[in-house]
Amino acid sequence: MVYKAAIFDMDGTILDTSQDLTHSLNHIMKQAGHRHDYTVSDIHNFFGSGVQVAIKRALAYEYGASVESLVAVGTDQEVLPSKVTDDEVERLLGLFKPYYEKHSNIKTGPFAGILQMSKQLHQKGLKLAVVSNKPNEAVQILVQQHFDGYFDFVLGQADQIRRKPYPDMVNKCVEELNVKPEDCVYIGDSEIDLQTAANAKMDEIAVTWGFRNSEFLKKFGATILVNNAQELENEILK
Repeated sequence: MVYKAAIFDMDGTILDTSQDLTHSLNHIMKQAGHRHDYTVSDIHNFFGSGVQVAIKRALAYEYGASVESLVAVGTDQEVLPSKVTDDEVERLLGLFKPYYEKHSNIKTGPFAGILQMSKQLHQKGLKLAVVSNKPNEAVQILVQQHFDGYFDFVLGQADQIRRKPYPDMVNKCVEELNVKPEDCVYIGDSEIDLQTAANAKMDEIAVTWGFRNSEFLKKFGATILVNNAQELENEILK
């Protein structure tokens, strides 16, 4: 199948944001009197469903939740320690967003081969887009700084539209690109991306260099996995 559009997740898919996310979360958690020694591996377990869910997961982990239970946080299956309150999550969210916006591009950069792949896909006539659960302000800034001119549509999480895995963000993207879902492929690195593609009724490709490993992705239904940008380009252009 030759796709007309490729829609990409951001964190862990086209951009390596792990170190800046780790620094920012630890900074605001220390400021707020919480555990603040999280590692990049911890961050991979926290992020993927938006910042609010990531903060919930960090607090849950601080208060004794297992790593395995964190994947349910942000879904209707979540079970949180009693110390994780909505008020505290909102307080931390209010600290994180402005701090991260100013510190989101210190050690962040494209994964190997992604820029060249994007150029090749554009030359083949594909429309390219980014749809991410990262706050829209940060998404717009990072795309402009690292991928200026590569993407035809860019959307991050905003209050007026439901975040992934609801299909709303991807549906808006498809509408703006003037393509049909069946002519698109969604590329991501997490179970949220797999669920988003399914909910939007489009094909999905999972990358193995992001926040989830291949065994985890297979457990959540991934059937097409790629290990580098060249493999991803080949799969998109099949």
